[in-house]
Amino acid sequence: MIFGIKIKKERVKAKLSALSLANLCGVSRSYITLIENGKRLPGKKIIPKIASALKIKTNVIINWYLEDMREKLQ
Repeated sequence: MIFGIKIKKERVKAKLSALSLANLCGVSRSYITLIENGKRLPGKKIIPKIASALKIKTNVIINWYLEDMREKLQ
């Protein structure tokens, strides 16, 4: 869930709606909402698109992703 919270925080900071982020990433708004609510983690092809849309380095997003995965495995 950490991942989704951080994505949403950065999206809001970038003044993007979930729909705008979805359009920039080439996915549906509901997919972004699932990610932000911690019900889904993005695939490896979408992570760089999210990073680009939010103007964040891809490795930062990957670190959030890995942090979330570690939490879920514990």
